[in-house]
Amino acid sequence: MNTETNMTSCDDYQQKVSADPNYEGDGAHLSVCHTCQAFRAEMQELDTQIARALKLSVPPLVIPPLPEIDSANVAQLTRKRLSTPAWLAVAATVMIAVLLGFGMLGQQQNQSSLADQIVAHIEHESFSIKVSDKGVSDDRLARVVPASVSSLDHSAGLITYAQSCVINGHQIPHLVVQGVHGPVTILLMPFEKIDAAEEIHSGTVNGYIFPVGDGSVAIVGENESDLQKIGKEVRDSVRWTT
Repeated sequence: MNTETNMTSCDDYQQKVSADPNYEGDGAHLSVCHTCQAFRAEMQELDTQIARALKLSVPPLVIPPLPEIDSANVAQLTRKRLSTPAWLAVAATVMIAVLLGFGMLGQQQNQSSLADQIVAHIEHESFSIKVSDKGVSDDRLARVVPASVSSLDHSAGLITYAQSCVINGHQIPHLVVQGVHGPVTILLMPFEKIDAAEEIHSGTVNGYIFPVGDGSVAIVGENESDLQKIGKEVRDSVRWTT
């Protein structure tokens, strides 16, 4: 059953499920392919985890009761009315402060959310991180990394895993390259622009997210020298074409 036709069928089906974890088509193939059954279940579980992570829990605003004021012993102050220019200056200052606050908060939440999703995704597809000498076909790589997304050459090393996955609502190429000291995971994210490189650390995932043009790339592996070498080669070879 492990024929080229069957492999291609699995590739096609998994591409569709990566784009939509609730894809209901190709039922005949799914009913007999245990690999695709497991892949579909994993993608649906990841989709549920991402949806849960995006739900922000905001605690209710609690205002403590104000103390009672002895109005009989309160001195009366003369109220000075602000001129129109003064009111405009105050309003502008408040508005700038609010916009800056929301902008900084939004930027921190977006970057944190992106790193969290990358960690969750790589941990969920940990089966892809294995030592192998069997590279993916050029046809497979072209489908996962189409010319409409980026131009990526093979300078980074032997690519042994290529899958279209979803990060932050966008379908992106997920690759595994064989480094000198072990496999290295690469996520090409043309739609995720960041201002500066950011480290990724968790119990099982270590690496970086770094900006490339108007997008970014996440690179994760066990060995720092592999990350630096492959990261540089990917940075030099990726050209977003969207």
